[in-house]
Amino acid sequence: MEYVRSLAYVNVSNLLNNVRNIYNYVNKKIFAVVKADAYGHDAEIVSKVLEPLDYVEIFCVATAYEGYLLRKSGIKKPILVLGGVLKEEVDIFNDFNLTPVVSDFYHLEVVKKLKKNTVHIKFDTGMRRLGFYLSEVDKLKNHLNDLTVEGVLSHFPSADSDRDYTLNQILEFKKVLYTLNIKPKYIHIQNSAGIVYECPFCNAVRVGLAIYGEKPTVDYPVELKPVMSIVSKVVSLKKVKKGDKISYNGTFKAEKDMKVAVVAFGYADGLPRALSNKGYVIINEQKCRILGNVTMDMVVVDVSHLNEVNVGDSVIIVGKSGNQEITFSDIANISGTIPYEIMCGISKRVLRKEVR
Repeated sequence: MEYVRSLAYVNVSNLLNNVRNIYNYVNKKIFAVVKADAYGHDAEIVSKVLEPLDYVEIFCVATAYEGYLLRKSGIKKPILVLGGVLKEEVDIFNDFNLTPVVSDFYHLEVVKKLKKNTVHIKFDTGMRRLGFYLSEVDKLKNHLNDLTVEGVLSHFPSADSDRDYTLNQILEFKKVLYTLNIKPKYIHIQNSAGIVYECPFCNAVRVGLAIYGEKPTVDYPVELKPVMSIVSKVVSLKKVKKGDKISYNGTFKAEKDMKVAVVAFGYADGLPRALSNKGYVIINEQKCRILGNVTMDMVVVDVSHLNEVNVGDSVIIVGKSGNQEITFSDIANISGTIPYEIMCGISKRVLRKEVR
């Protein structure tokens, strides 16, 4: 790995710890959400680690292509395509044994062309994105005779922030199930944030964020460990004088003589440009602040306070060193976004490496 300047370490022991703790908390089958390359953690690594677990029942992806990639990597367990099926995707569903989520009447017509007629039916109880409404159940029933409805689902948009809204969704979902009057193998609505709500009529949960070690809420009751850490390198050191401007557009002006390090990690690697003059990295167990604008391939950081620093030294972008730690949530908070976006933004140039 000497030729790789930045590595993302995927800690499979922590991954297994998180999934096991979630399962012990909910005592329901786990649908592991590995869409968006497992939230940037490498879907192949994550899925191969989780596939042997009896309580991991299904892998959830967003698109047929993501399902195809999992099958090509050797995954055998069922793959649920949350984004449904389009008419141009019929062959890939047939050839790679993918199961679609059906969310509207267009999808219903397309699934009739599939060799396998197994589907999950989604209802919109408050997200207003994908899913049938309760008022459409009677019409929907007329289309289900030729299908095997393996699952019925809905989705929480605000389980981490609006308890009353979420409780109303649960009641709406119960009405849907009563009106639909079928007995699917799986009933699922709870996501990572939603596992804290009582849903005794559901027998599976779809979890993404939590299995990767990020808590949806501060008081989340499940013990989690971070799965990914990201390490880069110092590629250059230099001194700047008082009054010197650093990086594009000169947004940082040195107020004194300083020593700076150039780190081989920029926005093309997934470091948000919003961290310009705001973020930190960790070098030799100390936080070093970002100076000036984050650039495509590099960032400049202040190392004036370090007793020793050399070209080639490790730089923690995400992770822990000594008493210092930077999490995806830390980066998201500074950047004004959510940890999901930061995770998914770590580019393929950052090589993923499995560690235990």
